[in-house]
Amino acid sequence: MLIVSSLEHAPSQVAAHRPLRSLSLLSPGHAEGFDASWLPAERVILRFHDVVEPGPDHVVADEAMVRAILAFGRRCEPRQPALVHCWMGVSRSPAAAFVIACARAPGDERAVARELRRRAPHATPNRLLVTIADDVLCCHGRMVDAVTAIGRGQEVEGAVEPFSLPLSW
Repeated sequence: MLIVSSLEHAPSQVAAHRPLRSLSLLSPGHAEGFDASWLPAERVILRFHDVVEPGPDHVVADEAMVRAILAFGRRCEPRQPALVHCWMGVSRSPAAAFVIACARAPGDERAVARELRRRAPHATPNRLLVTIADDVLCCHGRMVDAVTAIGRGQEVEGAVEPFSLPLSW
């Protein structure tokens, strides 16, 4: 299972679930002072801004990052928890979990999106990450359409509660 969390709740999720691996999706500015020692030994840390289009001073998600997320997902096993976290747990980490789940369930993108919405009413998956993954996975717009169908998540203030998303579909 994928445990999807904000940075604030991630240490408690590591303590509770003891994931074998983790994926951290942070803004470039979080690089300084980010102590990753509490994360599992097998960890991937990607740094990009939570934006959906390029802008001045923005580091945006790109194909290499999506491929790193997919490679991380391929190493995850359904019965062993893996942690995916970002700053708030609303956009980047739900998008990465959605991408990983869709790679494991080709053709079931809408079902994955509906399950994501059911488990995380607040989730608003980063559209740029989803769009790039849709292209990399040759989904012909199905991932983008699925995220569009569930719409924007509920507005939240602060870090949200963690949720899980299955790896087996």
